[in-house]
Amino acid sequence: MRLKVFLSKVLITIILILIVLIGFKKSTSFKDMVHKNVYDTNISFAYLNTLYNKYLGTIIPFKLFKPVTPVFSETLRYKNMSKYLDGVELEVDNNYLVPTINDGIVIFSGFKDGYGNTTIIQGSDNVEVWYSNISSNIKLYDYIEKGSYIGDTLSNKLYLVFKKDGNILNYEDYIK
Repeated sequence: MRLKVFLSKVLITIILILIVLIGFKKSTSFKDMVHKNVYDTNISFAYLNTLYNKYLGTIIPFKLFKPVTPVFSETLRYKNMSKYLDGVELEVDNNYLVPTINDGIVIFSGFKDGYGNTTIIQGSDNVEVWYSNISSNIKLYDYIEKGSYIGDTLSNKLYLVFKKDGNILNYEDYIK
């Protein structure tokens, strides 16, 4: 039964890939439409991952072989918060272990002016959360579960910014 389900998923994936490849070969307008919607706009990989898992399940059913238990699952804790640039500055303990607010895919990991070392995680709702002033070893396009450890703060400050479609969101809607 499991093999049948797995082979069905593989077959559906192959059919979808063939449809796209044939569309590229036969139609310039199809190629332009795909280019516009995939390369020119900000595609939400976290949303696509959520849809894929909802309708097709995981690519390889590892959960069937070995139960997965999280090693680190926390909620955000802070002493004080205040407005900072486009987001919020949270006062935390030195070397605070930073958990994610929501699950999503890492779309940036590097340096941002005014914020320092920053990791940006895009959620399935297309909201980007910037975690700044952290030391992180996660990689681009890693999928991160809600409450997972993403890094340590470099001081007693953690900077967060919430964005959707390039617009700054009110941090008070996400941090209680």
